[in-house]
Amino acid sequence: MDEVAFHLNQRLEFIQVQLLSAIQHGNMAFQSRLHELHNLALVAIESNQITAVRQTFRSVWEKFVHLVQEVRSSLPQSANPVVLYDEFMLMLGNELNRRNFYTGCVGFALGGMIGLVVGMSLHSTPTPSQRIRGVVCMDYRGLDAVSTSDDVPMPVVTSPDQLLIEVRAASLDYLDIKICSGYGRVLRRQLHKYTPSSPKELPLVLGRDCSGVVVDIGHDVKNFEIGDEVWLAVPYWASGTLAQYVVARECQVARKPRGIGFEGAAALPFSGSVAWDAMVNQAKLNSHNTRGKRVLVHCGSSPVGCVVTQLARLWGANVTVTCPARALTVCNALGADDTIVFEEGPVDKQLATRERFDVVFNTLGAVVHESCLRFCDDDGIVVTTVATKIASDSYGFVLGALYALWVKIQCLVLKERVAWGAVHLNSDTLNELARLVDNGQLQPVVDKIFSPRDVELAFQHTDSAQAIGKTVIRFSGFGYIEDDNQSTRSRSSVRSSKPDILS
Repeated sequence: MDEVAFHLNQRLEFIQVQLLSAIQHGNMAFQSRLHELHNLALVAIESNQITAVRQTFRSVWEKFVHLVQEVRSSLPQSANPVVLYDEFMLMLGNELNRRNFYTGCVGFALGGMIGLVVGMSLHSTPTPSQRIRGVVCMDYRGLDAVSTSDDVPMPVVTSPDQLLIEVRAASLDYLDIKICSGYGRVLRRQLHKYTPSSPKELPLVLGRDCSGVVVDIGHDVKNFEIGDEVWLAVPYWASGTLAQYVVARECQVARKPRGIGFEGAAALPFSGSVAWDAMVNQAKLNSHNTRGKRVLVHCGSSPVGCVVTQLARLWGANVTVTCPARALTVCNALGADDTIVFEEGPVDKQLATRERFDVVFNTLGAVVHESCLRFCDDDGIVVTTVATKIASDSYGFVLGALYALWVKIQCLVLKERVAWGAVHLNSDTLNELARLVDNGQLQPVVDKIFSPRDVELAFQHTDSAQAIGKTVIRFSGFGYIEDDNQSTRSRSSVRSSKPDILS
């Protein structure tokens, strides 16, 4: 018994210190979880034996709480481990024996393990207090709802496979314009309910790709270190990249090509990934089977069209592109063998004078779909790279409820392993694009560069017929305080009438 008392004295000294800390920090968490644990306990409590154990535990617990109150009210006296031991023995009375003691230890150990597991599963994402600058969509009124905000919550790493990236440059995409009008809003709303890392529906940060520097990583990140220069692309339902900082999973990020700057690197990840998916996965083209094929890119000056034109030419195809007159020089520089200029007459009449094509890439959308089919060979294929309408955005009450249930099941079972239609946006594709850029076989096309405060002008240009390639937003460094020189460079690029092909 003396040996038991000796060990109890040691344990009680530790319990005394931890007890006061646990009471202070655990009170709020205990109250919030008590109701859930109570419901779970009701399911388990069915037999008479468990009922008896519960009554015994309740009696012991009340005595224990009474002891804690006495310890807190007379802390100097209770600091003596002998006094604590006497109080503990008094609480248990004469019922303490070796079996009861070991049973209690096992119970405390099991309870602690269960509490730890429950606490980890119910852990909530911390709410960041720091605010950063970003380009956001406040509602779904279209481009009128786009603005620059200095009240965007600072993203934080919440999963072990995530990276925090300081954005140096990000580009605008046609898809962002659709998002401003509600594209993907239903899925985005459902994912926010069931996936902690998904963004609020509104306000929503725009932008589908960016380049920057890694400033923090999760403990499971293997391929990156703090300070690495990276680029990435995100799907339509995710929070965007037009902000000073973004968080992304490791599988979405790759190292930036060494031979280009941040502005050029920001122009390729999303459109390049879409183009790669269209050519490799949908058209089944590669460097071995493309040579000699007749390929039409409609239109070759779009962000995706610029990449498709280069890849098709690199792999040996005979490439015909349609484009506005302003983009003629750019399309020729990208490798087009034949160009059809919009301003020189109806495109269909000009295409009718050419042979039909083995592969047609439609980068304009439904407006030219029939034309693409008409000028494609009978054994050929038409690939559309424009995001199509999402059925869930127009579901009624019944279908909407069923869809919400399906999303919930997917999130609970598969968690963040569901791609939700964005399987082509991954680090493997980005690594392939980076290899081509570093080898001088692929070039990003940057039309104009704006500062965040001129985002309205940037979106207007992206939505115009004059846009060629990508429009980029440059975020300045060192805390993103814009200086006069950077603003001057941005305005100068806006005034330029000819896009740059960054190599």
